[in-house]
Amino acid sequence: MSFIIKRQLSTLIPPKIASASNLGAAPGAKRLASVVDFYKALPRGPAPAPVRKGLLGKYTAKYFDGDNASGVPLVHLIVAVFLISYTLDYNLHLKHHKKGAEHEEAHH
Repeated sequence: MSFIIKRQLSTLIPPKIASASNLGAAPGAKRLASVVDFYKALPRGPAPAPVRKGLLGKYTAKYFDGDNASGVPLVHLIVAVFLISYTLDYNLHLKHHKKGAEHEEAHH
């Protein structure tokens, strides 16, 4: 009968804690000691802030994390979109109309 009880207990307790020797005399003391040792090994206090590496990581740490959060990245995005779109417009269309040569001939 005790085998059935030990088998039922072993399904409830993780394998490292529930062994035949631990379930013998004073089972609670050995299990509790192993659980206490496990929790003593865990770090205490708040987790340290992650260290960001690389260009994107430093940008994220500067403008998005903690008390530094601001709307500056929105301004950066607007300026970047403007510069990219103007560059595309210039290279695909505007540089062909330098000095208005095509337009002067069309008006004459």
